Amino acid sequence: MSSVVSHPADVARRMERIYRPQRLIYDATRRYYLIGRDRLLAGIQAQPGETVLEVGCGTGRNLVHLARLYPQARLIGVEPSPAMLETASRALQRHGVDATLLQGTAESLSATALGRPGGLDHVLFSYVLSMIDEPAAAVDRALALLRPGGILHIVDFGDLADLPPSAASLLRTWLRWFEVDPRPDAGRRLVALTATGTGTLTRQRLGRGYAELLQFRLA
Repeated sequence: MSSVVSHPADVARRMERIYRPQRLIYDATRRYYLIGRDRLLAGIQAQPGETVLEVGCGTGRNLVHLARLYPQARLIGVEPSPAMLETASRALQRHGVDATLLQGTAESLSATALGRPGGLDHVLFSYVLSMIDEPAAAVDRALALLRPGGILHIVDFGDLADLPPSAASLLRTWLRWFEVDPRPDAGRRLVALTATGTGTLTRQRLGRGYAELLQFRLA
């Protein structure tokens, strides 16, 4: 079920350090504040035979949900943390989910290597871009994996602009404990690409800017 591709060692070490001690309680604790994940998955609307890649699949929670929603889709999860990848593998086996797991990052993948030289149908990030150093670059790499007409799906922390200032400050301080930094880089990049005719963008704010859903369809 699992294959290995080359990946930046520093990313793998960082994710391993953060998530190895949390992996067994991750899903139980994150369900209360990673809002919008199930709405994102329901909005993918994958058709039979389409390929869905989750970048940063973590414990495999979203892949299990995707398998229930789209049983005839081809599912792929990529994850830099070996501990999380092991947890995801066990979750898929426990739920009888047929999916491909790869150790690595979006930058280490190509559509050809994934057996889809014409490009993937869907790529998704679920609360991943706020954890990486260059969200806009990760967006560009994900878009390079898509076929014409393919869709990039993102859910992540929003700008927090409509939250009370004290609540937003406390949230940012708490998130920094997990090396999470909500910032608008990904959204800005997609807005810029929309202006060039690269694709079309839809956005939805959740919880007064606590989170945001983005869907970008390549032209």
